[in-house]
Amino acid sequence: MEKCRLTIGLTGGIASGKSQVSQYFKELGIDVIDSDKIAHDLFKPHSPHLKDLENKFGDGIFLPNGELDRKTLGKIVFSNKTHLTWLNEFTHPLINQQMKAQLSKSQSDYVVLDIPLLIDINGEIPQRLRKLIDCVLVINVNRQTQIERILQRDNKNQTDALKIINSQSTSEQKCLLADDIIDNSGSLTELKDDVYKLHAKYLKLANCARNAP
Repeated sequence: MEKCRLTIGLTGGIASGKSQVSQYFKELGIDVIDSDKIAHDLFKPHSPHLKDLENKFGDGIFLPNGELDRKTLGKIVFSNKTHLTWLNEFTHPLINQQMKAQLSKSQSDYVVLDIPLLIDINGEIPQRLRKLIDCVLVINVNRQTQIERILQRDNKNQTDALKIINSQSTSEQKCLLADDIIDNSGSLTELKDDVYKLHAKYLKLANCARNAP
Protein backbone atom coordinates (compact mmCIF):
# COMPACT_ATOMS: atom_id res chain seq x y z
CA MET A 1 0.00 0.00 0.00
CA GLU A 2 1.25 3.48 -0.84
CA LYS A 3 2.51 5.49 2.10
CA CYS A 4 0.25 8.21 3.46
CA ARG A 5 1.06 11.70 2.30
CA LEU A 6 0.19 13.38 5.59
CA THR A 7 2.44 16.42 5.77
CA ILE A 8 3.15 18.61 8.77
CA GLY A 9 4.22 22.20 8.19
CA LEU A 10 6.68 23.00 10.98
CA THR A 11 7.26 26.70 11.59
CA GLY A 12 8.10 29.28 14.23
CA GLY A 13 10.07 32.47 14.62
CA ILE A 14 13.85 32.61 14.42
CA ALA A 15 15.53 30.91 17.41
CA SER A 16 12.26 29.30 18.50
CA GLY A 17 13.76 25.80 18.48
CA LYS A 18 12.58 24.38 15.15
CA SER A 19 15.89 22.62 14.48
CA GLN A 20 15.72 20.76 17.77
CA VAL A 21 12.13 19.74 17.11
CA SER A 22 13.13 18.53 13.64
CA GLN A 23 15.90 16.45 15.19
CA TYR A 24 13.45 14.75 17.54
CA PHE A 25 11.16 13.87 14.62
CA LYS A 26 14.15 12.42 12.75
CA GLU A 27 15.02 10.29 15.76
CA LEU A 28 11.49 8.88 15.55
CA GLY A 29 12.11 7.83 11.95
CA ILE A 30 10.18 10.66 10.33
CA ASP A 31 11.47 12.31 7.17
CA VAL A 32 12.10 16.02 7.61
CA ILE A 33 12.38 18.27 4.58
CA ASP A 34 14.39 21.36 5.55
CA SER A 35 13.60 24.40 3.40
CA ASP A 36 16.57 26.33 4.81
CA LYS A 37 18.96 23.56 3.76
CA ILE A 38 17.38 23.50 0.33
CA ALA A 39 17.86 27.28 0.07
CA HIS A 40 21.49 26.92 1.15
CA ASP A 41 22.16 24.17 -1.39
CA LEU A 42 20.57 26.20 -4.19
CA PHE A 43 23.28 28.83 -3.81
CA LYS A 44 26.36 26.72 -3.40
CA PRO A 45 29.47 27.70 -5.41
CA HIS A 46 29.01 27.41 -9.18
CA SER A 47 25.22 27.46 -8.89
CA PRO A 48 23.66 29.21 -11.92
CA HIS A 49 21.37 31.07 -9.52
CA LEU A 50 24.29 33.06 -8.11
CA LYS A 51 24.39 35.16 -11.25
CA ASP A 52 20.84 36.34 -10.61
CA LEU A 53 21.83 37.46 -7.12
CA GLU A 54 24.89 39.26 -8.47
CA ASN A 55 22.79 41.08 -11.05
CA LYS A 56 20.45 42.27 -8.31
CA PHE A 57 22.78 43.02 -5.41
CA GLY A 58 26.22 43.39 -7.00
CA ASP A 59 29.45 41.47 -6.46
CA GLY A 60 29.79 42.76 -2.89
CA ILE A 61 27.68 39.82 -1.68
CA PHE A 62 30.49 37.38 -2.51
CA LEU A 63 33.51 36.34 -0.49
CA PRO A 64 37.00 36.55 -2.05
CA ASN A 65 36.80 32.83 -2.91
CA GLY A 66 33.60 33.36 -4.88
CA GLU A 67 31.22 31.90 -2.33
CA LEU A 68 28.03 33.73 -1.41
CA ASP A 69 28.51 35.92 1.66
CA ARG A 70 25.22 35.08 3.33
CA LYS A 71 25.86 37.41 6.25
CA THR A 72 26.28 40.42 3.95
CA LEU A 73 23.27 39.45 1.87
CA GLY A 74 21.24 39.10 5.05
CA LYS A 75 22.16 42.59 6.21
CA ILE A 76 21.08 43.98 2.84
CA VAL A 77 17.69 42.31 2.66
CA PHE A 78 16.72 42.67 6.32
CA SER A 79 17.37 46.40 6.07
CA ASN A 80 15.27 46.89 2.93
CA LYS A 81 11.76 45.45 2.52
CA THR A 82 11.91 45.79 -1.26
CA HIS A 83 15.09 43.75 -1.46
CA LEU A 84 13.67 41.16 0.93
CA THR A 85 10.50 40.84 -1.14
CA TRP A 86 12.54 40.38 -4.33
CA LEU A 87 14.72 37.71 -2.74
CA ASN A 88 11.72 35.83 -1.41
CA GLU A 89 9.91 35.95 -4.74
CA PHE A 90 13.05 34.70 -6.49
CA THR A 91 13.97 31.90 -4.11
CA HIS A 92 10.60 30.56 -2.96
CA PRO A 93 9.53 28.92 -6.26
CA LEU A 94 12.95 27.25 -6.49
CA ILE A 95 12.68 25.95 -2.94
CA ASN A 96 9.10 24.83 -3.53
CA GLN A 97 10.17 22.74 -6.51
CA GLN A 98 12.85 20.96 -4.48
CA MET A 99 10.48 20.33 -1.57
CA LYS A 100 8.01 18.65 -3.92
CA ALA A 101 10.77 16.46 -5.33
CA GLN A 102 11.88 15.35 -1.86
CA LEU A 103 8.30 14.85 -0.71
CA SER A 104 7.67 12.46 -3.60
CA LYS A 105 10.55 10.26 -2.39
CA SER A 106 9.54 10.12 1.27
CA GLN A 107 8.83 6.72 2.78
CA SER A 108 7.99 7.60 6.39
CA ASP A 109 4.46 7.42 7.82
CA TYR A 110 4.16 11.16 7.63
CA VAL A 111 6.49 13.96 6.58
CA VAL A 112 7.58 17.15 8.35
CA LEU A 113 8.22 20.18 6.18
CA ASP A 114 10.43 22.57 8.16
CA ILE A 115 9.50 25.96 6.70
CA PRO A 116 10.47 29.00 8.84
CA LEU A 117 8.53 31.39 6.59
CA LEU A 118 5.47 29.18 6.18
CA ILE A 119 3.32 32.04 7.50
CA ASP A 120 4.20 35.30 5.80
CA ILE A 121 4.40 38.77 7.31
CA ASN A 122 0.72 39.33 6.44
CA GLY A 123 -0.23 36.37 8.63
CA GLU A 124 -1.10 34.13 5.70
CA ILE A 125 0.15 30.86 4.26
CA PRO A 126 0.99 31.33 0.56
CA GLN A 127 -1.12 29.12 -1.68
CA ARG A 128 1.94 27.34 -3.09
CA LEU A 129 2.76 26.12 0.43
CA ARG A 130 -0.82 25.54 1.55
CA LYS A 131 -1.10 22.92 -1.19
CA LEU A 132 1.79 20.98 0.34
CA ILE A 133 0.70 20.72 3.96
CA ASP A 134 -2.12 19.15 5.95
CA CYS A 135 -1.36 20.43 9.47
CA VAL A 136 0.52 23.43 10.84
CA LEU A 137 2.79 22.95 13.87
CA VAL A 138 4.06 26.18 15.44
CA ILE A 139 7.00 26.28 17.84
CA ASN A 140 6.34 29.28 20.02
CA VAL A 141 8.65 31.26 22.28
CA ASN A 142 8.41 34.73 23.74
CA ARG A 143 10.11 37.67 22.05
CA GLN A 144 12.70 38.29 24.76
CA THR A 145 13.84 34.68 24.66
CA GLN A 146 14.14 34.94 20.88
CA ILE A 147 16.37 37.99 21.18
CA GLU A 148 18.56 36.39 23.83
CA ARG A 149 19.01 33.24 21.77
CA ILE A 150 19.85 35.18 18.60
CA LEU A 151 22.46 37.25 20.43
CA GLN A 152 24.03 34.14 21.90
CA ARG A 153 23.73 31.79 18.93
CA ASP A 154 24.32 34.07 15.94
CA ASN A 155 26.63 36.65 17.51
CA LYS A 156 24.39 39.50 16.36
CA ASN A 157 23.60 42.76 18.13
CA GLN A 158 20.12 43.53 19.37
CA THR A 159 19.35 45.90 16.49
CA ASP A 160 20.07 43.21 13.90
CA ALA A 161 18.12 40.65 15.92
CA LEU A 162 15.07 42.91 15.98
CA LYS A 163 15.30 43.55 12.23
CA ILE A 164 15.09 39.82 11.59
CA ILE A 165 12.23 39.28 14.03
CA ASN A 166 10.28 42.23 12.64
CA SER A 167 10.69 40.97 9.07
CA GLN A 168 8.72 37.84 9.95
CA SER A 169 5.11 37.19 10.94
CA THR A 170 4.35 37.69 14.61
CA SER A 171 3.90 34.95 17.16
CA GLU A 172 0.20 35.81 17.33
CA GLN A 173 -0.20 35.50 13.57
CA LYS A 174 1.47 32.10 13.57
CA CYS A 175 -0.56 30.75 16.47
CA LEU A 176 -3.83 31.81 14.83
CA LEU A 177 -3.13 29.44 11.92
CA ALA A 178 -1.70 26.60 14.00
CA ASP A 179 -3.29 23.18 14.32
CA ASP A 180 -0.77 22.39 17.06
CA ILE A 181 1.47 24.62 19.18
CA ILE A 182 4.53 23.70 21.23
CA ASP A 183 5.59 26.23 23.86
CA ASN A 184 9.38 25.97 23.86
CA SER A 185 10.06 28.07 26.93
CA GLY A 186 10.83 25.05 29.10
CA SER A 187 13.47 22.34 29.17
CA LEU A 188 14.64 20.06 26.37
CA THR A 189 13.01 17.16 28.20
CA GLU A 190 9.66 18.94 28.08
CA LEU A 191 10.19 19.78 24.41
CA LYS A 192 10.96 16.16 23.57
CA ASP A 193 7.89 14.95 25.46
CA ASP A 194 5.71 17.36 23.47
CA VAL A 195 7.15 16.10 20.19
CA TYR A 196 6.57 12.48 21.17
CA LYS A 197 2.94 13.23 22.03
CA LEU A 198 2.41 14.86 18.66
CA HIS A 199 4.16 11.95 16.95
CA ALA A 200 1.52 9.60 18.35
CA LYS A 201 -1.21 11.94 17.14
CA TYR A 202 0.26 12.23 13.64
CA LEU A 203 0.65 8.46 13.34
CA LYS A 204 -3.07 8.09 14.05
CA LEU A 205 -3.93 10.75 11.48
CA ALA A 206 -1.68 9.09 8.92
CA ASN A 207 -3.28 5.73 9.61
CA CYS A 208 -6.76 7.16 9.23
CA ALA A 209 -5.77 8.72 5.93
CA ARG A 210 -4.37 5.42 4.65
CA ASN A 211 -7.53 3.54 5.60
CA ALA A 212 -9.96 6.12 4.30
CA PRO A 213 -12.24 4.81 1.55
